[in-house]
Amino acid sequence: MLALISLALGLATAACGTRTAGQQPQSTTCPSSSVSNQPTSSVIVQAIQLITGSSGWALTNNALSETNDGGQTWATITPPDVPVSTIRGVFFLDTQHGWAVSALANNPTQLQISTTTDGGSSWTTSPLGNPDPLFIDSAHIPAYVDFVDTQHGWVVALIASGSGVLPRGMLFRTSNGGATWQEVRMPLGGNVEFVNSSVGWLAAGEQGTGLYVTSDGGQTWSPTAVTPPAGYAAGQATYTIPDFTVPATLIQVAFDNGTSSAAGFYQTSDSGGTWQLAASIPSGSAQGSAAVTGNGQWIVMATDGNTITRFTNDGANAVSVCSSGLPSSAGYGDPTFTDAGLGWVIGDLQTCARFKTNCTETVALYGTTNNATNFAELPVP
Repeated sequence: MLALISLALGLATAACGTRTAGQQPQSTTCPSSSVSNQPTSSVIVQAIQLITGSSGWALTNNALSETNDGGQTWATITPPDVPVSTIRGVFFLDTQHGWAVSALANNPTQLQISTTTDGGSSWTTSPLGNPDPLFIDSAHIPAYVDFVDTQHGWVVALIASGSGVLPRGMLFRTSNGGATWQEVRMPLGGNVEFVNSSVGWLAAGEQGTGLYVTSDGGQTWSPTAVTPPAGYAAGQATYTIPDFTVPATLIQVAFDNGTSSAAGFYQTSDSGGTWQLAASIPSGSAQGSAAVTGNGQWIVMATDGNTITRFTNDGANAVSVCSSGLPSSAGYGDPTFTDAGLGWVIGDLQTCARFKTNCTETVALYGTTNNATNFAELPVP
């Protein structure tokens, strides 16, 4: 779930195509967070999504909940007769239309999908695909859900795989809002992002697994790649799909050759056939998580939460700032932001009474209302 500024030298010169990469953020060194207080919540936050404005949802070990005030108050919207522990993935297209993937409580070999058209006030649940024993060992692995409109959507159910084995998954698609689903082949398991009912891409988020594109709604996939920067090889790339509030032709790519790292945002103007470097990400945030808003703002958070880099005007301008309010000694990821400067991140904090003994883990939600400059813990049921 989870995924100090020094410039990623050389990345700008490696772009393919003719577009000139945007401004790189100036070097900023941020002190370690002085916030040491423990999160007050005892729930485990598993997934989050800001949809629009101040509306969003959070999935915890207790419930699926929605908020319309940025996370200050919540209402439980867990689908009836679906234990929250069986939910593997959630997605809302807008404040009314949402989908939740889960395993059947009394038969974990069978996936099911719940659909709402009224913001979670009511749900309709139906089977997703056929029973498969592979789902039993994959119950705690996330499922990815993506919809481009109220009718066309996709679900990737990841399947547990051993060390050194390429990630696997099953891909389902619908053209009637989730009333019926068709299983289609996918080259490997990973997150998908579609920009319309035909064009999309697949990224596994693991080094060396590559990037794939489709122009027929996921029926067929073709491998593609970006040109690596000087000093790196194509097989050293990790492709990641940021969190989007609206579909965007953008991916995040990180390179690591064992001694140094580099990263950037890449865009496509030909439906994923080729990709051009749009902006370089500071090397200190090369492994950080990213969010993309509908007004051309891209936000990258370093895994320690100390540094936030904001790109505006589709990467043309960039600035790095030091965040505040996040506890130290934690890992941060899954950022999600709206156009209004509202944002959430998940913080994973582990504390030990003694060295690596008597340890406790807390996974909490933190929010900002000023473009990630200041954060505060948000209460989640």
